[in-house]
Amino acid sequence: MSMGIEMQLLLIIVALWLGGSVAYNVPTATVKVNSPNGFEVSIPDEPGISLFAFHGKVNEEMDDLSDQTWAADILSARNGRWTYRNRNHKLQPGDVLYYWTTARYHGVDYHNYNQRHVVGAGGGNTQRIDARGKAGGHQPIVVNGQPTINIYVA
Repeated sequence: MSMGIEMQLLLIIVALWLGGSVAYNVPTATVKVNSPNGFEVSIPDEPGISLFAFHGKVNEEMDDLSDQTWAADILSARNGRWTYRNRNHKLQPGDVLYYWTTARYHGVDYHNYNQRHVVGAGGGNTQRIDARGKAGGHQPIVVNGQPTINIYVA
């Protein structure tokens, strides 16, 4: 084998190795169920992200990329997170949120397909925030289906 062919093969191998090592993985989404209505799906902000997209459906798997109930592009992060907020839909214990997310990282879209979250299943990235504040009462904060602290609402 001539020196020129060996050098070309080496360059191809290095290029393939480098190309595979710069792939970006979309951060795992956190699902937060709000009470009495609504939910949020978010990923942490990090340098290089310029867009977050959420596509989802409840209690029915998506057949293809256009089969969803909700689809939204989030153009900016708030408080360190890229967050899709749905203020209207009430998720019930046992509901399954099927979804996929996209992060635009340095101008290229990366996807996290075939995600699902079972409401109230515990474990995983889930939070339930009880927002039904009553004057003078204690309001629990529930994380992964377990009460963690009580907040006194004056």
